[in-house]
Amino acid sequence: MSDSFVFDLPVQAESREARINFLRNVILPWKTQLNLRSALDIGCGVGTFSAMLRDLGLQVTAADARAKNIEEARSRHPGIDFHVADAEDSSLSRLGSFDLVICFGLLYHLENPLMAIRNLQAVTSKVLVLESMSVQEEQPVLFLLDEPAGEDQSLRAVSCYPSEGAMIKMCYRAGYPHVYRFRELPNHEDFRAGIGRARARTVIAASISAVDSPLIAEASEPKPSGDLWTTDPTGVTKVLRRLRRNVKQSRNKKAR
Repeated sequence: MSDSFVFDLPVQAESREARINFLRNVILPWKTQLNLRSALDIGCGVGTFSAMLRDLGLQVTAADARAKNIEEARSRHPGIDFHVADAEDSSLSRLGSFDLVICFGLLYHLENPLMAIRNLQAVTSKVLVLESMSVQEEQPVLFLLDEPAGEDQSLRAVSCYPSEGAMIKMCYRAGYPHVYRFRELPNHEDFRAGIGRARARTVIAASISAVDSPLIAEASEPKPSGDLWTTDPTGVTKVLRRLRRNVKQSRNKKAR
């Protein structure tokens, strides 16, 4: 086993364990309720979450865009079908269809997050659980940021960090009929606000059929509010422009 992978650094251990515990507590009741048999772990890194899914009795396929990560994952976790595959590439559909798809810690590293979610929807037969760094904003916005090189960073040195509203909207627009917020998030500081700092990460679920679970609450699709170009938050100038336009149209009709 290599000791050179960033996924193994102690600084990541607490967050990783919190997310694993959260996911285990979600999947255990859903496994029976939704009859989950197969799972895909996309952006699997060296396979830590994949192994947890396997240990819960699911038939697991896992994919990561970096061949080095997949080589290491295969050496660590037998009994899992690992593949080199890019979430932003439509060829992801060749992996098949899965009852459960998980995507943890990947979305905000991508140039094209909406394309990736479309590709995830194409391989989801029941439910997706999607975790990401996010901006706590209801408006569906993406922030284009530079990223450093690294086996846990963007492939293309640039990525789109989503607002939580953007994550929800992208899932709806990708074709998931149902999107949910979790009532409780992982027990880690990244998933709660602190003094002088907003919550940094979130988890949502999206499903093909409605899921009735006390763990989640349905999320409405965010709609951009107001005129994105206005400098008058009162809306008075918008009303005046409309009146001026109506007067002009009335004069043109009379002139005819």
